[in-house]
Amino acid sequence: MKNFIPLLALLVPAAADTLRTANVTAAVNEVQVYPGSSNPHSAAVGEKVATPSSVQTGRQSRTELTFNDSTITRLGQNSVFSFREGGRNVELKQGSVLLQVPKNAGGATIRTATVTAAITGTTVMFEYNSGKWIKLLTLEGTQHLSINGSKTSVAVPAGKMIIMHPNAKVIPEPVTIDIAKLVATSPLAGNGPFGPLPPRAMELIAETIHEQLDAKRRGDLIPTNEVISGAGERNSRGIRDSGQDNRSPVGRIK
Repeated sequence: MKNFIPLLALLVPAAADTLRTANVTAAVNEVQVYPGSSNPHSAAVGEKVATPSSVQTGRQSRTELTFNDSTITRLGQNSVFSFREGGRNVELKQGSVLLQVPKNAGGATIRTATVTAAITGTTVMFEYNSGKWIKLLTLEGTQHLSINGSKTSVAVPAGKMIIMHPNAKVIPEPVTIDIAKLVATSPLAGNGPFGPLPPRAMELIAETIHEQLDAKRRGDLIPTNEVISGAGERNSRGIRDSGQDNRSPVGRIK
């Protein structure tokens, strides 16, 4: 898969800290910080980034931000990400993101031009390519995806992914993906410059993987030999729910 990314809105406890500041904890190749009205500059590991700010990665470039509440944000190549004062809302303008929100952090929302995702104590990946596709994936926990302006949302539990056109009027049902293969191949999930996620998140992701392995043994999950890449092209290595359609992909987010 190319850059992966989108997300949804959720009410956050009033006592939860806002996403005010973040430290740059990794920067690979071309990473630019746009600090409000100031001139952009190259990101430096250890640098503190405060709201309102945007971060942009170039080709073959990635970065990791760790927020004041220990929320982790990892950006893939060719991504544009911003966060603003006064809330727990971030915006993905293009590209891919992994967001890991600790269980006690109060949740967060990720917004794109057309959809919003809400997460609480969850590890998710999102890819947004304007005019082409949206991919939303849950590694552990559950998130909810909604079309901007809509009062309804679709739950996306661990091990599931939604892929859709950015301008779609209806959100499709989630499909099953192979989390073990995703974690083993995705630079954002750990197979790259960042290393593993926090221990508790890794434990919960391992639980998702074990549940999928058990479901395979029972015959509830059946390999489909399919992968969805880009806007939905399929080629190899997939998994599906027994008795459901066979378009459940293994996703890879760069």
